[in-house]
Amino acid sequence: MTKTIKGIPLYLISVILTNIFYYAFLIPAAFLYPGYSPFQHTVSALGNTTNNPNGWFLFSISLILMGIALIPFILDMQKWNESQPSVKKYMIAIQIIGLFNSFSMVMIAIFPTDTASAQHNFWSLMNFLCIELVILLAIVGLRNHPSYWKRLSIIAILDFVFCITYLYLLSAYRPIATIFEWLTFILILGYLLMLGLNMYKEEL
Repeated sequence: MTKTIKGIPLYLISVILTNIFYYAFLIPAAFLYPGYSPFQHTVSALGNTTNNPNGWFLFSISLILMGIALIPFILDMQKWNESQPSVKKYMIAIQIIGLFNSFSMVMIAIFPTDTASAQHNFWSLMNFLCIELVILLAIVGLRNHPSYWKRLSIIAILDFVFCITYLYLLSAYRPIATIFEWLTFILILGYLLMLGLNMYKEEL
């Protein structure tokens, strides 16, 4: 049975809170960063303790809260295979990768980019790889599910392209890479939110 709070499924509350934590903490962190621009600075730059002395902790809090908040949503992805067992292997894979991604988000928060760059970069890469894998598994696994809103795959595919573009430009032409990082996170959070609404509306 789906766990609810005042009639709202926990998985939906989970993904809504994840979106709130992202914007509620990172926007103030960006304002506290002198001269910050999403066209010039990475998201992780907000957690730089040297360049953002007054707001770096907001970045860390955001990542930790998001990583924890996502867990109920990730675990409840099993609801997709309750009505269609054929997608079970995809949902299990998403759950495993999703939980690892939540862990990687906490690790990103623990290791600031300026004081522990090697560890920070490693977990950031894991984060991006997890995003890519979750998108691919969701698109492939749910494509024939009768309750899945097929149009959501447009957001997922676009996000996949933005993520690949960011990773490529990061090494090839860094000056314009950062905006694609922001777009990647905004779209993946939007996709997960819409997927949660999809689950809710279809009464999974």
